[in-house]
Amino acid sequence: MESSALDPLYLITDRNAPPSGDLLGALEAALAGGVRFVQYREKDLPYDERLKLGREVASLASEHGARLLVNGDPELADALGADGVHLGKGTISVSAVRAGGYAGLIGYSAHSGEEGAAAFAQGADFVTLSPVFPTSSKFSSGPLLGLEAFERECAIADGPVYALGGVGAQNASACLARGAHGVALIGAILAADDPARAAREVRAALSA
Repeated sequence: MESSALDPLYLITDRNAPPSGDLLGALEAALAGGVRFVQYREKDLPYDERLKLGREVASLASEHGARLLVNGDPELADALGADGVHLGKGTISVSAVRAGGYAGLIGYSAHSGEEGAAAFAQGADFVTLSPVFPTSSKFSSGPLLGLEAFERECAIADGPVYALGGVGAQNASACLARGAHGVALIGAILAADDPARAAREVRAALSA
């Protein structure tokens, strides 16, 4: 897939992020604010609960014309009518999914340029690279990169890379300047008092 077809704003769900505890409400607001690319994570939920919540997430994404990826589970992605899957070290491999004939989008969680390059070689469409900045998120572990190392690792990955970890409106443009295709984030939008406004602010920073 051409990188130009990948929206530069990639929102990852975390039902624990919204102060209200209302993931669907925060997500709906974020979508109203311009989010058009969403990863449904919540992989700690039992399958039946994840499927039930996922159907509501998929419905919201569809209403707003947003692409939806499901973390780690191609079968669940198909069940939800999602556009793709997001994989990582703890999931089925990119190569195995592609070998099975999967034609949807595949993202991959990388922590180095070499890991990203390997994912692209196996058929991934994009990778997230993290953590770029300090973050309290448990979803973005590993040695802190910082912008200089992030730029080097982006060049090694040699494909569309989303900066993840401590990213928000205040540093999104700096990530693009260092080679990122876009930014992936959770709390900067979902934990905001006004997710719609937060989404607009990130979008504006990416367009500056």
